[in-house]
Amino acid sequence: MGSMLKSTLIALGMTALASAVTAPARAQESSFGPADAKETYYWISNKANLPLFVQYDYVGMKKIAEELGVKATGGRQVAVVGGWDPSLTESVKKCIEQGVPTVVDDGDLPASGRLAYIGTNWTQVGVAQAKKMMEKVPNGGKLAMMSIINAGNMREAVAGFKAYIEANGGGKYNIVSNEDDGGDAQKAAQVTAAILAANPDIAGIAGFDSESGAGIVTALREAGKNPGDIKVTAMEQTPDFFKTAKEGWVDGIVVQNRELFIYYAVKILHDYNHNGLKSAGLAAADGGRPVPDTLDTGVLLVTKDNVDKVTAALGVK
Repeated sequence: MGSMLKSTLIALGMTALASAVTAPARAQESSFGPADAKETYYWISNKANLPLFVQYDYVGMKKIAEELGVKATGGRQVAVVGGWDPSLTESVKKCIEQGVPTVVDDGDLPASGRLAYIGTNWTQVGVAQAKKMMEKVPNGGKLAMMSIINAGNMREAVAGFKAYIEANGGGKYNIVSNEDDGGDAQKAAQVTAAILAANPDIAGIAGFDSESGAGIVTALREAGKNPGDIKVTAMEQTPDFFKTAKEGWVDGIVVQNRELFIYYAVKILHDYNHNGLKSAGLAAADGGRPVPDTLDTGVLLVTKDNVDKVTAALGVK
């Protein structure tokens, strides 16, 4: 597990980790770095072409591969485990047991023995949305939430949202629904329509996966609502989605610093293999941990106030 290691694997908490950890990545969608690189770092995902990843995550993958002179490869394995699934824990354990240094990003698996978690503090995602929701619905009212309900990181966001509302809302808010949209915009629209039918006086809806917001907005349009009739907070999707903040459909979009995810994941794994640092005298091969346990990459809240600057930077017209 030292500097002689030729390949290292990054397990994606928000997608899937192969259970066949010794097999090379197949059906690769991307590969960055020099062809003659002596080390390859694998990013394993079952949704490698998700627009969110292509737009942001691959930027960091390409940059770190070029900086370190290593190959960083994104793609799929034949055997995968469902994304954001707690069962990923056992797969990561197998990686570690077989001598494959492994970190996770975007959704943590603290019981897996992973070397590090790089990504968003999902509790703060919930808190950020709760703060904006309370600002936009100051007099209280009914609120609803939706996410990939069995995903560990989503549960953290939902819990953060709920806890902040309960602690700071003065009893004025009633969370009437916590729904599963399966990470699918079409299903999110269907879920939103059902929420509207059951709660015609709903004041706000919060969405916590990258497809929730698009589905919520679609359903509000189809229901004949006007921008601002129902307050909405969401996570980011594609750059075009930021237009919904400018148009008034979405009041706050929590944006993860996704460009940092794979960038720092590879950097940390490379350091683990090469920095030679020790923990209380123990090298990595002897059980030392010469890398940070957690790296919080933070979030940005896109609102009507800063959306023009964001869309201009992304080239969205």
